[in-house]
Amino acid sequence: MDFNLKSSFFKPALKMAMEKTGHGRKLGFSITGVSDGSVSLVYPYDTEAVGNPVTGVIHGGVIVSLLDTCCGCAAMSIMETPSITPTVDLRLDYMHPAEPMKPVYASGKVYKITASVIFCRGVAWQDDTANPIAHCVANFMRIGAPKTNLSGIFKAGISRMIPWAK
Repeated sequence: MDFNLKSSFFKPALKMAMEKTGHGRKLGFSITGVSDGSVSLVYPYDTEAVGNPVTGVIHGGVIVSLLDTCCGCAAMSIMETPSITPTVDLRLDYMHPAEPMKPVYASGKVYKITASVIFCRGVAWQDDTANPIAHCVANFMRIGAPKTNLSGIFKAGISRMIPWAK
C-alpha cells in the first residue's frame, strides 16, 4: 500500500463503510491495500457461502460482490471529497470456480474518469494473478456527498463494535 495522508484516512473510512452497510462485514471482506484509484481486498473462505455443497465451491455471488465492492472502493478512492459511487453497470466473466478452503483475493483499478462516471477493471484470483477466477469491468456514478460526516461514521462503527461505548 502506498503511504500518504489520504490513504491513511481512507482505508479506515472504507472499512467502516463496509461495516456500516453490513454486506462486506457479513461476507468478511478485508481491505489489504488502498492507493489513489486502486484497492485490494481479500475474502476468507467461509463454509456459510458455499454454493455447491458437493464440491465446497463458494457461491458465484460472493465473487460478484467482492469485485463490485473492490472496484466501487477504488472509484471512491479517487474522489477529492467524501462521496458515494453507486454501481451503474458491472460485467463479469468467470474463468473457473474458486478452489474450496482458500481465500479469494481481488484488486480493482480505475482506468478512466469522466465528469459523471468512473470506469474500473477488477480481477479475482487465489494462488496466481495470471490464473484469475474472474475479471470485470464496472462503471460507477460520481455523486458528491459534501455533508458526509466522517467522525459520525467512525463513531457509529465503534458503537457497533463496542456497544457500551455509546
